[in-house]
Amino acid sequence: MDSKKRTASEADISPAPKRQAVTIREPSIFGYKPVDDITKYIADFIAEHVHLENVEIEAKLGIFVDKRSNQRMNIGAKTETILEHEATRQNRFVANMPLEQHRHFNKILNDAVNRTQARDYKGERVKYKHTIETDRFFEIGRNKCRVTTEQSTGKIVENGIIEKIRVADLNIHSPNQPLDYRISINIEKPREKPNTQPIFERNKDRISYQHGGIAFDLTQVKGSADRDPDVRHELELEFADAKSLALEKEKNDRKEPSHYTSMIEVFVNNIRLLSRNALKFK
Repeated sequence: MDSKKRTASEADISPAPKRQAVTIREPSIFGYKPVDDITKYIADFIAEHVHLENVEIEAKLGIFVDKRSNQRMNIGAKTETILEHEATRQNRFVANMPLEQHRHFNKILNDAVNRTQARDYKGERVKYKHTIETDRFFEIGRNKCRVTTEQSTGKIVENGIIEKIRVADLNIHSPNQPLDYRISINIEKPREKPNTQPIFERNKDRISYQHGGIAFDLTQVKGSADRDPDVRHELELEFADAKSLALEKEKNDRKEPSHYTSMIEVFVNNIRLLSRNALKFK
């Protein structure tokens, strides 16, 4: 018997294949990843206004509609693009969405709440609250004062008396996605409660979610039966703490370590992902 002859079990054992080393590539030869042009433009736009007192920085999802055809605008753009002011004269922004779309976003955001509430979840949990409120509007010169109360108690909510002053808008068309978006800068100036009668009112049924310093407001708005009986459905995102964003911008200006750009990226990422996950309607 050949003593060198291998047994069956020995013959079946073969050397383990060599593991190929995975090369982790740097984002660029410069060692960092550039901010994309649209996000950079948005960051610069917000930077012009973030220092304003009582500033509100928000984005609404919707579509730009051609005023002549009453269809979604088509300017031949192949990718996401910022609209010139001239383009907005020929198109109107419609933030009102179908009820089906509203329910779809409600499910997406509720699923995010449930997913992040799991015991083994390691990231930031999504917070949410449901409010039912009434807005009453009063004339103050050329602007209006808004008084917001809880429907259940009639009490004025915290920071519930303001004059909202429109400052600037930035309009972004996303031809490959179901929804476009508009970023707006407003001033919410605190006011005393007016002694006059309101000129109109509206009721808001809102679910507010919060994650990553961004508030997501999914709202059903109904006006008074005589003036605005239609129900509107809207989705908007807002920096929950604009003062923190302003402080990060100041650090950035001083060439200190700053989260300003990353905070803008989180804002834009959320807008884009909600748009991409929206239902598509013909």
